[in-house]
Amino acid sequence: MELSAKYNPAETEDKWYEYWLKHKFFHSEPDEREPYTIVIPPPNVTGILHMGHVLNNTLNDVLIRKARMDGKNAC
Repeated sequence: MELSAKYNPAETEDKWYEYWLKHKFFHSEPDEREPYTIVIPPPNVTGILHMGHVLNNTLNDVLIRKARMDGKNAC
């Protein structure tokens, strides 16, 4: 398999977006639990986000969403 020199989002993202819609991954049923907010810290002093920020914030987001889906209080 050969990789193209440039990323073409249509090759992948359209397929997955359709899959998410089909399985209702964007659907939400509000319940009695208290709403929550994920606070993401600002970039460092240079004003530039780096891969460490991306990894850390992504992991936090995934873990919090999984805990909420399991009915747990993420705080």
